[in-house]
Amino acid sequence: MIDMSRAKGGRTPYSWTTKEFGSDVPPGRRALATELQRLCRLLALNPDGSAPTQKQAADRLPVSDTSLSRFLSAAYLPGIAIVGSLHAVASADAGGVERVGITLADLEKLHFQAAAEQCGDCVRLRSEVSTLRLQAAERVVELVAVQAELNATEKEATVLREEAAALKREMQALEMLKSSPQSGIRAGQRSRPAPQPDAALLPVPLRRGDRQQSNPEMRAALNVARQAGALQTGGRQDGALALLHHSAEVLSPAETATLVCVLREGQLDELAGTLIHIYGRDNPDPRVMQAAAQLHQRGAPGDAAALLRAALSTRQGAT
Repeated sequence: MIDMSRAKGGRTPYSWTTKEFGSDVPPGRRALATELQRLCRLLALNPDGSAPTQKQAADRLPVSDTSLSRFLSAAYLPGIAIVGSLHAVASADAGGVERVGITLADLEKLHFQAAAEQCGDCVRLRSEVSTLRLQAAERVVELVAVQAELNATEKEATVLREEAAALKREMQALEMLKSSPQSGIRAGQRSRPAPQPDAALLPVPLRRGDRQQSNPEMRAALNVARQAGALQTGGRQDGALALLHHSAEVLSPAETATLVCVLREGQLDELAGTLIHIYGRDNPDPRVMQAAAQLHQRGAPGDAAALLRAALSTRQGAT
């Protein structure tokens, strides 16, 4: 064994072999590093009696000065060849294998245990990486779904904005007009010959704007139109007016819009105007707006505007 007290120099000999281990260093690597530190303290003194430096010890192995420091502090695990080289150099300087205090086989066993710990960390880290990759893939799928939903929402918002702008323009036009309730009777009337007294209301083919209306809506409109036309032709204006009042109460917005179009096609413009006025006056705003939208879709924008004006005039009169 080397007597450290024999070493010359102002500093404590072999002080570089004393390294502190981090709290995360596993026991196997800690045990190997401790044994490597002890073997380094068996290295022979220099010819002038001074203890070898860490650089000198590293040159004899041979490894770099930095690598040797990391091996002794258990920061890195040295290769098995470096471990064998240090054991051979220490055995030669100490005067024989039996004087180093550990056999090469036992030292290699310590190295194997430290390597096993490191492999265990690799397995754990690989498992964590695999889990993180799976989570990342799931987030990508979620992101794609959210993006698709966002695109659909943006398209829907665009349509709603366009509809809102159209309604806003119509309301601005109505504010400017501020006409009397009777304007609803005159609006939308077409220049066509007056109906003959004995003319019967005949079913008319659907216009292109009416093709989406359902058969029940058309049947209801034709039935009311026939009865109202017959009452008016027979001179029973009060009966026709009562029928229109009842229709404005019970018909849906779509059925009402269909009835207006049927009356127009049958050249019963006065009845159509009266129905528009009654419906706009007596129904709540949501139903009026729905009926106006249906009229607009059926190619009757004048009647749609007249319906809105009738509603607006009634609301202004109430205030």
